[in-house]
Amino acid sequence: MKRLLKGLGKVALIAGVIVLLGGMALYVYSRERHDLPPFDHAKAAVLPAKTRAQYERDLFNEIRDWNAGTPRHDLWSREAEWLRMARDGYELAYITLQVLSPTKGIFAVEKPLARLSQLAESGDAGAMCLYPELSNMGADDERAKYRDQALAYWRRGAELEHPGCLSSVGFFLMTGIQGFPKDVQAGFEASVKAARAGYDGASSVAVYLARQGMTSATNWTRYYCWQVQASQFITQADPGIVLRKLRRQLESSDGQALAAKLEAWRPTLEDCIALKLGDE
Repeated sequence: MKRLLKGLGKVALIAGVIVLLGGMALYVYSRERHDLPPFDHAKAAVLPAKTRAQYERDLFNEIRDWNAGTPRHDLWSREAEWLRMARDGYELAYITLQVLSPTKGIFAVEKPLARLSQLAESGDAGAMCLYPELSNMGADDERAKYRDQALAYWRRGAELEHPGCLSSVGFFLMTGIQGFPKDVQAGFEASVKAARAGYDGASSVAVYLARQGMTSATNWTRYYCWQVQASQFITQADPGIVLRKLRRQLESSDGQALAAKLEAWRPTLEDCIALKLGDE
């Protein structure tokens, strides 16, 4: 009888382990996205470089506001565009959709990040720059788990001058965060390179300028100029808000005249670059 009970105990223990493992597997499966069509690697092999570059630019300019409206997309049109890119053979869009669905939420990052690492180690600078964006979408413990690798890829991608990394690293350098030494001029130059490539480097400069404070007409002009550029990418960068703040803070006739002048101005990116930062 004792032998029988002992045997039954072992069976129960094994069964419990099986149930536990099965439950864990089911939980992992439930966190992954399974409604995407298989990725077509044959299409990826023949995707023209020019098309890939355009897709990459569009992807990076939307990913930080993936679950919010932008001047270009609402949630549904963004998801549709990313899916179209993926179907055309642009794998970074496919990997992004495995983690982020603008209309459904966030999915597990582990397998998509593993694939990004493979691409990054093969020299894909876009994958290097996408890795930090997606690794930041998980829970706190997941973000901590991938943080060192994310920072390493940001650095490598910036060294390769990929605009998707330069737009982030530019801000890190200007402000001295994320382990980057503070170098305002180097950060400005990185952000400018990103902006000239059609990426949102302007937001980094605009946020930096806002943190410095508006102490002169030139500072207001710089800030307004870069907000105009950033407003092409994000709705939060509203030049009208800058003008309202200016009118409230500078109630003198000179302040009102400056606001009117800026409101009539249609600055180009090169106009903003020419204003520099004032830290030289």
